[in-house]
Amino acid sequence: MKKLLLISVLSLFLKMNAQIGIGTTNPTEKLEIVGSAAIGTTITLDPTDYVNNSSGFTIVGIDPQSTIVNGKIIALETLYTPITVQPYTISNIYRDDLNDLNLNIPTDKYFITIANFEAIPNAGNNGIFTDISASTINKGHFVLRVFESGTSWHVNIGYPTLNTENTTDRYTYRFDIILYSKRFFKSLGEVSYDLNGSNSGTAVTAPTGI
Repeated sequence: MKKLLLISVLSLFLKMNAQIGIGTTNPTEKLEIVGSAAIGTTITLDPTDYVNNSSGFTIVGIDPQSTIVNGKIIALETLYTPITVQPYTISNIYRDDLNDLNLNIPTDKYFITIANFEAIPNAGNNGIFTDISASTINKGHFVLRVFESGTSWHVNIGYPTLNTENTTDRYTYRFDIILYSKRFFKSLGEVSYDLNGSNSGTAVTAPTGI
């Protein structure tokens, strides 16, 4: 009965008073904490660790990707976007070989995928060429790959088994790069299974990290 009464009184107080104070009886904000705030037993947030503010300004929580200017937390807006889609048009490529395009997208902040690929030959370009007089006709396929090199993401696109008819042929590639912010998503890395010629199988274990 005492617990129910306490909850009722607290609920009534919160409805009547829009300001809540912890460590103060005269809060001026909707939530005001005087003193440091501890989370669990390992993290202690103390305003002196982040900003030297003589007015007693208290930071309750701070984002590691943010910065502080004049006692205010300023967010880096690009890192707050979970998914970003960036279209690319890469023109005048020699034949079909886009061996290494540095996107200058930092690998420590994002992981990426490639989508909506389109290969456009220039005027007079017959596209990927196959010698029809050959006894074996190899049609091949395009390969699209994103990979890490140094501290940035790179793109590799090409038709590894065949080439264009002439060395003067040029291509334009259009594609979307989808950026996933590491603040919201994580990449578990590649999982490989050998089915030994079968059409079905079962993973040994679930992916590590889910």
